Amino acid sequence: MMRALRFFASEKAQSMVEISLVMPLLVFGLLGGADLARAFAIQLAVQNGARAGAESYAIDSTPTSVEAKDAAVAEMNRTPSLAATPANVSIVEAQADGVTACVHPPTTSNPCYVTVTVTYTWRTTIAWPWIPNVANFNRTTIFQMFY
Repeated sequence: MMRALRFFASEKAQSMVEISLVMPLLVFGLLGGADLARAFAIQLAVQNGARAGAESYAIDSTPTSVEAKDAAVAEMNRTPSLAATPANVSIVEAQADGVTACVHPPTTSNPCYVTVTVTYTWRTTIAWPWIPNVANFNRTTIFQMFY
């Protein structure tokens, strides 16, 4: 009994209490930082995927939506934990007004543009209380087509 009282009165007990109070904050900070880093990596992957898809479509002499979507998905899936599909990518080919159909081959007076939009829904690793656990990332890239 006396030994237990001496332990609780010692500095070792004080250190254990301090650690037990601070440790949850450190763990939550570490896990929150990891989730934030993952979100940033996903955002960059979505941006790079949109650019890769638009570039693939714009420089190809016979562009197809399938090739551009495959290029965008391949670029995005280089990021660990990201599982993009062609459904995440949409492609629109139009003139400068965004509505008029392109003339093939495009001319300098009637340039043609490809617009690639990539969307991806990201979820946190841990369901955090009181903060959003889902984020929707989307990026659009527009390239002028050349043949």
